[in-house]
Amino acid sequence: VLFDGEVVGLDIVSRESAYKVLHAKLVKSYAMEAILQKKENAAKSKNDKAKAFIKEASSCGEKKYESVGNGWDYRYEGKKVVGSALLYQKKVIHMAFFRVTEGEKVGPMAGYSRRRGFRTD
Repeated sequence: VLFDGEVVGLDIVSRESAYKVLHAKLVKSYAMEAILQKKENAAKSKNDKAKAFIKEASSCGEKKYESVGNGWDYRYEGKKVVGSALLYQKKVIHMAFFRVTEGEKVGPMAGYSRRRGFRTD
């Protein structure tokens, strides 16, 4: 998801039926933040920004925990990106990554920022 050409997050849901249930909530969480935050456009193309964000996400440190339910809970943290993933039988059920500032790692904010805060240790 991009706001004013800047990548702010990524959500992956493994099943179409689950995504249908979550779609409106996901869109609303990002839309509310877009209304509240204005960011400056940069010269980089949107495609390059998306690729750079995915590269940052893939270089995050990883911690693995047994899930409360089934599967494994993975937590990711990098300098400017945090995320989490739920895997069951070696398949991704849900994965989400978010751009963060050092200040946001300290405490969560509303909308996607709040969900993003849950992914830091």
